[in-house]
Amino acid sequence: MSYLGVGTSINNVHGSNLKVIDRRVRVAELSLRCLVCGLAILAAVLIGTDSQVKVIFTIQKKAKFTDMKALVFLVIASGLAAAYSVIQVLRCVLSMIRGSVLFNKPLAWVIFSGDQVPNITLLQLNFFSLSVSVTSL
Repeated sequence: MSYLGVGTSINNVHGSNLKVIDRRVRVAELSLRCLVCGLAILAAVLIGTDSQVKVIFTIQKKAKFTDMKALVFLVIASGLAAAYSVIQVLRCVLSMIRGSVLFNKPLAWVIFSGDQVPNITLLQLNFFSLSVSVTSL
C-alpha cells in the first residue's frame, strides 16, 4: 500500500517486468564476471612478465617474479581466480541460454562461497607480498 498513490505494490509488478529485471541482473553478473576474469589474467601476465635490473657497482642483477615466492604464489592465485571466473562465466551463459532461474539455496551458497575464496586469497597474498617487499628494502 502506498500513501498518496506513489510507488508500486507487489500486485502491480507484472511478469514482463520481472523478466526484464532478471535479464538485466544476468547481464550485469556476466559483465562483472568477465571483468574479474580479465583483471585476474592481466594481473598474472603483468606480474609474470615484469623484470627489473639493478646495478650494484658494476654487477647487473636482473630480478624476476620467480625470485620472490610471494609473487609466484600471487601469479598462481591470479591464474586460479581467472580459471574460476571462466567457469562462472560459462555457468552464466548457460543459465541465460536455458532461461532457468537459480532457486537452489545450497548451490547459491556454494557459488557465493566460491566467489569469496579467490578474493580473500588474493587479498592476503597482496598484503603478504607488500610486507615482504617492504621488509626487504
